[in-house]
Amino acid sequence: MTHARFFVALLALLPAAPALALDPQAPEQCITGPIEKTYGGTPWLVVSCSDGKSLVFVAKEGSKAAPFEFDLTFTGNDYDLAGHGKGDRKLTAAAYADLQKLTGKDVLALLNATKTAKPIK
Repeated sequence: MTHARFFVALLALLPAAPALALDPQAPEQCITGPIEKTYGGTPWLVVSCSDGKSLVFVAKEGSKAAPFEFDLTFTGNDYDLAGHGKGDRKLTAAAYADLQKLTGKDVLALLNATKTAKPIK
């Protein structure tokens, strides 16, 4: 599926998709971090997952992009970027465009940064 078709499909599903919070009881735990980064001009909290390769980006509470979450999941050979939530579409689309530009080096830097971050209390 091309990025354009994936993005259109993602936008079509947004109104029906509930915003999901980080669930520490999920089989793949994504709770390491968080660090705060800006994508699409809005703040996002980034955590890494127990597989040591995947990341979750959650729109910071109070942001017009919230509630929204992007999951950057390692598939074994590559990464899959998927998002869901009810945040402002223009802002989440801008963040999606920025996240699509992440390189392997960028992902590695984010993974390392989450591992050294102090948990938010």
